[in-house]
Amino acid sequence: MFDLKRTFSSQTLTRQLASGTVVEQEGTILCHVLEDGVEKIALVAALQGGEKPLGFAKTADSIPGRTSAVEVITVPGAAATLQADLRNQNLVFGKVRPVVISTGLVLTVNTGWLNVPVAGEVVMDLATGRCKFNAAQAGEDIQFTYLYDLTLVQAKQKFGQRFVNNWGLHAEHGFCEVGSGHCELYTDQYDTTVDWTVAVPTLGNNGQIVAGGAALFNFAAVVNVPSVDLPYLGVRLHFG
Repeated sequence: MFDLKRTFSSQTLTRQLASGTVVEQEGTILCHVLEDGVEKIALVAALQGGEKPLGFAKTADSIPGRTSAVEVITVPGAAATLQADLRNQNLVFGKVRPVVISTGLVLTVNTGWLNVPVAGEVVMDLATGRCKFNAAQAGEDIQFTYLYDLTLVQAKQKFGQRFVNNWGLHAEHGFCEVGSGHCELYTDQYDTTVDWTVAVPTLGNNGQIVAGGAALFNFAAVVNVPSVDLPYLGVRLHFG
């Protein structure tokens, strides 16, 4: 998804979907392709290099399957209670970035719940969002940036549901709106493990904004680092 209040584009295109392309998440980056001499849009699962980003997906019928979150946990001070819970469950493996706020230390995520966390590590149960910390982090504030999967009920509660007349438009008719031109995009379709205070946005697989991706934007800059108040990555992009 993207933040409708903060996102804008100077141009909105309507393009046919390339063969095999299904857009399930708004805010993903779509690429230009030619099929039978006609420009279409593709959500590229595995970039080969040389892809041409055309804009971000604006669909009328998407119900998001996952989104981003940023929250801060204060580690309990007592050694016997070095555990705490994140607000959300079903965190995405490999998409969690825990940082000790006072030092900037990025903790290593260990997903073996029966393990005992060593210094510089947090043990996590991704399914429940429960965390175990090493005693070295007692009393520290830890900021977690992560992706988590939504149930259908959660998705509707968080993002609402489109009017019935909009259901199935892109899937049944094979087109999608694309925000293009000069854009500021606030999206949850980004790599949550990246330090966006220093990274340069590029295009990664499946339309995600990543650092060091295989496709470059004509121009890209970060305008908002995900935070507790606004867990979306804000980027200024130029397409075309």
